[in-house]
Amino acid sequence: MLKFAAALGVSLACSLPAAAAEASLICFGNEPSWSLSFAPHGTARLEFADQGPIEYRGSETRPEIPTERAWRGRPTSGRTGELVAFLTGATCSDGMSEVQHPITGRVSLPNGRLLVGCCRVPAATGTPPPAMTIEGPTWRLSTIASREPGTAGQTGQPVTARFEAGRVDGFSGCNQFFGGYTIEGDRLTFAPLAGTMMACPPSAMALEKAVLAALAGTVRYAVDGDRLTLTPAASAALAFQAEPPPTLTGVVWHVTGFNNGRDAVVGPLAGTDLTLSFDAGMIQGHAGCNSFRAPYSSEGARMTVGPAMTTRKACAGEGVMQQEREFLAALATATKWSVRGGMLDVHRADGQRVLNANAEAK
Repeated sequence: MLKFAAALGVSLACSLPAAAAEASLICFGNEPSWSLSFAPHGTARLEFADQGPIEYRGSETRPEIPTERAWRGRPTSGRTGELVAFLTGATCSDGMSEVQHPITGRVSLPNGRLLVGCCRVPAATGTPPPAMTIEGPTWRLSTIASREPGTAGQTGQPVTARFEAGRVDGFSGCNQFFGGYTIEGDRLTFAPLAGTMMACPPSAMALEKAVLAALAGTVRYAVDGDRLTLTPAASAALAFQAEPPPTLTGVVWHVTGFNNGRDAVVGPLAGTDLTLSFDAGMIQGHAGCNSFRAPYSSEGARMTVGPAMTTRKACAGEGVMQQEREFLAALATATKWSVRGGMLDVHRADGQRVLNANAEAK
């Protein structure tokens, strides 16, 4: 365990890859773009945008400076020399966003090169999840009046409802709906709902009528594990199952719009494909001309993205390089994400949209 004492006396503890540590530490910097990721069992991986990763094996050493620790390692391949990472508990700005990182890193390479950057500790894992509440999950209708909704003529799209911060929205069997609600004890009171006005086959319209009758006035609600029950006074009870929480990982996202830095969300240029994929604390993808990698962390709906490392191609298409700069600059400002209906929606701290992206069809 490394302990860094910051200037104001706040101590930060982070686990480096010694013994059975579970957490990792990621250091990164610009000019050139690089990252050094510490993993369990005394290993570390150094990466540059324009060359393959180099694996190191080593351990912590203790320099004389009380607020500093060092990690020394040698390549696991046929390379020679020693890498030394000096890690200091001092606030560090990555120069690409307003995010302040808790650790400053200096990395001495076997060839004598010195890299300077910031380090962050990914969010801890293994914390038991909080008990589920009505707000947050997307709830999928499982029964209506103790019958499966399919017996009432449900269409291919499931009936859903999502409650958050006094607003409810979802799909009622034929149309999308939305409106307000309040909660008092075990009572849920709906404001009059609005929605789209499509016409559907009679079976779907009958299902929608029954659903909307239950989502009116005041109803009793109960959450038991991942099951939600709404019990109106004078109409059929609805039972819902919580859908699995949305995930960033395991998906290739194709960007449909991004913030160009001039308070406008624009689509990619014709003939370019902007992509993202999230895995193991790194985002990788294509920025329209170059491939890129960027460190990231997420906790719930919150997100922090570090500076991107890119390959160094120059593309001749009109506006392609400018688009790449604007897209990567927008990505670095991300603070919040959500996934609804297979679409990734990312925002920055002031509420402005960073990007939208659709999941790649499998």
